[in-house]
Amino acid sequence: MKRVVSMLLILGMVFGAIASAEAKKKVKPVTATLYFHGNETVGEVDTANNFAVAYNKMDQTEPSGAAPKSKALTTWTGEPAMWNDCAGSYLLPVWTAPVSGRIVGDIKVTLHSLAAPGTVSIQVWPDVMTQACASNDVAEGDYAEPAAEATVDLPAGPGASEVVLKKVNFKAFAALTVMVLPHGPVAARVLYDSPDYASSLTFSCIPKSGKTCTE
Repeated sequence: MKRVVSMLLILGMVFGAIASAEAKKKVKPVTATLYFHGNETVGEVDTANNFAVAYNKMDQTEPSGAAPKSKALTTWTGEPAMWNDCAGSYLLPVWTAPVSGRIVGDIKVTLHSLAAPGTVSIQVWPDVMTQACASNDVAEGDYAEPAAEATVDLPAGPGASEVVLKKVNFKAFAALTVMVLPHGPVAARVLYDSPDYASSLTFSCIPKSGKTCTE
């Protein structure tokens, strides 16, 4: 009888250890909000300074500047429209941040703008470090479809749009990139990097390691 009891105790300890190890593997998603930032008040200056080198940054630091920064939505007709078919176009409003983990659930983008009525898409990619277009006549690299995308009609005048990219599930190894893509001619400027115009991206992520997906 004692031998049976001992065996049961040993088995209980083994199964308890396995259950504990499994529980540790089931890491819960953590939520982060990344705010859009820029260096210059006029975003086109950032574009000129960083062209083909870097994108504007987003991070968890809340904006503190009194006046917003802004960047126009560039649109084309005719042949140059190929520039619209780019992942991380250098000519459009794009922000990136170091992110490592699995992005799950809904992504919410808060987008402040000053606009005539028009339609834009919010597109999100993992690990887009440089512009990649559908046509290699524009830029080297293969175009990547967004991992998540949603369309919104911008309000007339100054206003904020809440855009939800629903039920995403993809891995980011090094970065998360968001771009605002206009549909046809859109007379608008994206406003950001100010407490009253805190354009941002909020997402849930299962960390690859540690307790956070962001640096």
